[in-house]
Amino acid sequence: MRGDALLYLRLLRRARGVLGVVSATAGVAALVAAYLPWYQVTATVDMLGGEQSRPVASLAGWQAHPWGWLVPALALVAVTIGILLALDRPVPFTRDVELAAGLGLAATVTAGGLLFPPVSRFDVAGSRLRELAGLADRLPADVELAFSVRAGAGLWVTLAAATILVVVAFGARDA
Repeated sequence: MRGDALLYLRLLRRARGVLGVVSATAGVAALVAAYLPWYQVTATVDMLGGEQSRPVASLAGWQAHPWGWLVPALALVAVTIGILLALDRPVPFTRDVELAAGLGLAATVTAGGLLFPPVSRFDVAGSRLRELAGLADRLPADVELAFSVRAGAGLWVTLAAATILVVVAFGARDA
């Protein structure tokens, strides 16, 4: 048992092992990012010449769009391929799968960054959005309440993971 552990530690110190660990870590980050908020609705109150804004609702990546389910699937593929690469058991098409997973995540993030969901999509359980929208109708004339959708942290984490996977795919060609 001890000899196996030492062998695996030596395998992880090689270039291929480091690339595999980095790939698996990027896959885990993308998997976590699928559950982070990809979008946030911010309520902005303009009153007495001052403006305040606060996030009031968020939407996770897997809930935001129909293709949001691709992120956890591609992340699991990246983790699996990364572990196989780190333990010196790569499949013959490891580099191609790494590149496909990275480009797939990048395409998903690009589509998500260009196609923000409407504010009505954020009306989920536990959201204060409906309550605030009802309040907006009863505000005085000199007070304005506006809602805007912004990108959340999940989009950026997924983009970083996609970039790392593409770099690992090109680096794995030399290892």
